[in-house]
Amino acid sequence: MTKAQKVNPARKAPSKMRNERNEAAMSLLQHISGEETDNFVQRFLQDPAQIDRIISEISEASPLERLRKLRRTSNIMVSGRIEADYAYVGLPPEAEECCFEKGFKEFLYPRLGKRAESFALLFEQLKLQENPLIIETGCLRVPNNWEGDGQSTFQYDWFARAHRGHVITIDINQDSIESTRRACSGATSAILNDSVETLHMLSENLSRPASLLYLDSFDLDLSNPMPSAIHHAMELMAARNLVGPGTLICVDDFNVPPLGAGGKGLIVDKFMHSIRAEVVYSGYQRIWKIK
Repeated sequence: MTKAQKVNPARKAPSKMRNERNEAAMSLLQHISGEETDNFVQRFLQDPAQIDRIISEISEASPLERLRKLRRTSNIMVSGRIEADYAYVGLPPEAEECCFEKGFKEFLYPRLGKRAESFALLFEQLKLQENPLIIETGCLRVPNNWEGDGQSTFQYDWFARAHRGHVITIDINQDSIESTRRACSGATSAILNDSVETLHMLSENLSRPASLLYLDSFDLDLSNPMPSAIHHAMELMAARNLVGPGTLICVDDFNVPPLGAGGKGLIVDKFMHSIRAEVVYSGYQRIWKIK
């Protein structure tokens, strides 16, 4: 072998290391993306700018979902009471030590913006009821989004714990349900399903009316509010047996600029007027009380 044909071990090592890294990367990718691995690799090589889209698809691939579910459900021997996660919704440690009334005044009210007054009135009304049952459509979806969403589910959960009540919240979006279950305690039952179907089921099977029916499930389109208004009217129809004397009904996004009064509650408001329900608050939210 001539001097020119000799292999320098120092030059061979980086190449070997790169091959080992490539093999390890491929093995890892195959483990989390399964049969689609070659497809993902080819697409990335053809257009590296697709990386975000490819990663998003991998995150939804069945092998990765299976691994995630195995990790999250592997210990079935855990037991104990589920506690609310105050930090998850952006509240300081001191809030956890407060009673609800003090906590609402010091930590919730200042965060609620346009919904502050209506929630304050709701809780004053609910305190008059024994073992309050709160039924909500559309649950907490983005933690710490107080002024945007109101974090109503967490508020109701805290109130229910303080007043020996219970919360049932319904949402068709799995991510929202997961956020709610992380934020709230065992006083709240979160149901993943269509709100109209679930309210009908509850209406047929619960033996008592709700203390509060809070309707906030179908987003309001300011340029076309009718689909949301129709949906919330359907919810009220489905919940017919859950409404009785003293039941509070609240619709969110009622008076929304520049649309004006109506919003999600346009049809519900007309029905409430026809049965002479008392309007106890009207603003961004509208609250009625059944006589």
